[in-house]
Amino acid sequence: MLNLVFSICKKEQSIWVLLLFLSFSGCKKGDLIPNAAPDTFLSIESINLSGENRLNSTVNLTWFGTDIDGYVSHYEIKINEGEWQKTTLQDSTFLFEINPNEDSTDINFYVRAIDNENQEDPSAAYLKVPLKNSPPIVHFETATLPIDTTNLVITFRFRASDPDGDNTLKHIYLRANAGDWQEIDLNQKLVSVIPQKTEQLGAGNASLYYGLSTNVASTINGFNNGGDNILQLKVTDIANAESKVDSTSIIYVKPQTSDLLVVSGHNDGIAATYKELISAAYGNADYVNFAGNNGLNQPRFWDPSFRLLASNYDKVFFHSNEATFTNPLTGADGKMLDFAAPIIQNLIDNRKKVMVTTAFATGVDLSTMGGVLSIDSLSSSRGQAFFTSDSFAVSNDVAYPPLQPSSFLLATDPFYPALEAEILYNAQLTPSGGWVGPRVMAIRRKNLQNKVNLVVFTIEFHRLDKLKSNQLQTLSKILNEAFNW
Repeated sequence: MLNLVFSICKKEQSIWVLLLFLSFSGCKKGDLIPNAAPDTFLSIESINLSGENRLNSTVNLTWFGTDIDGYVSHYEIKINEGEWQKTTLQDSTFLFEINPNEDSTDINFYVRAIDNENQEDPSAAYLKVPLKNSPPIVHFETATLPIDTTNLVITFRFRASDPDGDNTLKHIYLRANAGDWQEIDLNQKLVSVIPQKTEQLGAGNASLYYGLSTNVASTINGFNNGGDNILQLKVTDIANAESKVDSTSIIYVKPQTSDLLVVSGHNDGIAATYKELISAAYGNADYVNFAGNNGLNQPRFWDPSFRLLASNYDKVFFHSNEATFTNPLTGADGKMLDFAAPIIQNLIDNRKKVMVTTAFATGVDLSTMGGVLSIDSLSSSRGQAFFTSDSFAVSNDVAYPPLQPSSFLLATDPFYPALEAEILYNAQLTPSGGWVGPRVMAIRRKNLQNKVNLVVFTIEFHRLDKLKSNQLQTLSKILNEAFNW
């Protein structure tokens, strides 16, 4: 080829051939072509939105780059007048900030590709992102609230969200009735409210507890002890936009009037019987019937609701039977004492006194409540143990009178007590069907100071009513003497 070109040059003497020769000679020397800059592209060129149609502050953007003589190694991003930030991604979800007290803004977004020789795109891709701030949202979880009446404690869960992203939420506030708004912890979703002065009627301060904590987290004013209450919530976001206020229905809060709390797991008729017994043997007491309203009166959260309630009392009398209940919030099934057992243990550990009277169904599982109640086990024998109306339950302590049922009890629940328990009553039982087993129907347990802090009857106490005066004397000795420390 070289000879051909040279020949043409000699023969034709043409300037065009000479130029061709010179061009060929230049290529022969191997000069490098300069590196070409990469190009950058956004997946959308513009966002033509305005007014209420503007985007929320959380936006997903996508980009890519090309390079004709190499490859794109990474990208750099800049927002408004900020610094270029390196990334190897080609898409990302951005939470853009809107200035406080503004409901809309425009974001200038830039992205440029960088090639393998570290050369940047001199004309970065650009997009104007029109934003509007959406107000946040908050609401009480209604299913977690008491129906319409509660003793001392209101426990609830709430949900807060923001269309711009939940991480844009900034503050949450709670108030009671016409009281002041009080900021609470946005990250704590379970809150309990209880009056600081549980026996004082009228508007006053209330303590707030988070989750299962035993420590007061904050206080609010305007809480009406012994009256109607409406709780309210509101939230704000990082742009200071405020949610609509959410309110509970009216909740009547019963005050504390005694040092004795009586908890019923029976129907209203039997609950009334116990009320008469307590009134005659002890006097004034506060009552709550968790079996009422088909079990819907139960605490949605036994802990903290029942724990916070019971911890304000020096003594707790808990009467129930073998019935199974369903928690109205969780749907969990169990004996009422299964739900209450951890709280009873907590009360005893904190120098409270507890009396329990109950009955057990055949094959009952004692794994939850047995240890708390100092019950080792029940008889596994076939047959049954009868307690006839002409038989007695006799105490190992001569200060306690004998007890008798007024009717024939077909199936009783005598038990083997745990080692730490003292036998309080043995029953004169009649075996049937080959039954063998213990005769213990009541125990008491003492603390390290030799003070009685637990009494348990596994024959329902209201049935031991043939000798009414003895029944009242026994109840009085437990509540007024054994528990009087």
